[in-house]
Amino acid sequence: MSDYFTKETDKALGAFIIANNEEAKAKEEAKVAGTVAVVLPFQKRKHEVFEKEIRPAFEKLIENLIYVYGFFNIDDVETLQRDCLANLYEMIPKFDPNKGTKGFSYFNVVAKNWFIQKTRDRKKRNKLESELYLDLDHEVARKDPNLSISHHEEFLEYKERWMKFYEAMDGWRSNLTKKTEKQVLEAVIFLMKNPELVSIYNKKAVYLYLRELTNLNTKQVVINLKKIKMLYNEWSEKYEATGEM
Repeated sequence: MSDYFTKETDKALGAFIIANNEEAKAKEEAKVAGTVAVVLPFQKRKHEVFEKEIRPAFEKLIENLIYVYGFFNIDDVETLQRDCLANLYEMIPKFDPNKGTKGFSYFNVVAKNWFIQKTRDRKKRNKLESELYLDLDHEVARKDPNLSISHHEEFLEYKERWMKFYEAMDGWRSNLTKKTEKQVLEAVIFLMKNPELVSIYNKKAVYLYLRELTNLNTKQVVINLKKIKMLYNEWSEKYEATGEM
């Protein structure tokens, strides 16, 4: 059992399930009797138990899965956390503590399977989008070959710029004097060369990953990024002016 998913968490899950069963029982009895079910006490109990005891453990479990297995490349982290948490909430009534299975083992598998399915869905969607763009490109080339050639030239220029940028970044190591600056630079180079490992459109996720790679806090990462940003601005201005590194 993890340090955040404790025996108290298992007890809370049991309390949630009891309240949920009582709520379902009250609804069924009211349906048979043709009356209005009194379920507010049970719903209030479920909410209190979940927010106080269960939710923190679920959120930590989800966060660990995202960053240990690299699931952050599926979508932005906040969306993943919210959607996975909702899925785990819905799965609580299906958990049977009487079978001897610990809550951590059960919900770890549930969450991991949810992320794996999301990964498969993402790959399938990317494949369909890739095929769609390929078909569109072929259609453009058929109607206007010159436009296709122009697009190809722009792509080559774009690729060359990034190749020179990576070469420049490798040379920045000698421009940095502080150990923490070099740590951040190495982390940035790693992320830039492995974009599939992180959702680069989510600033929070990038900073979190930089912290994990450097063992620095957010404030230290931000401060040391300033030097790297200055080097980038100098390089970018020179490249735009001369096309050279």
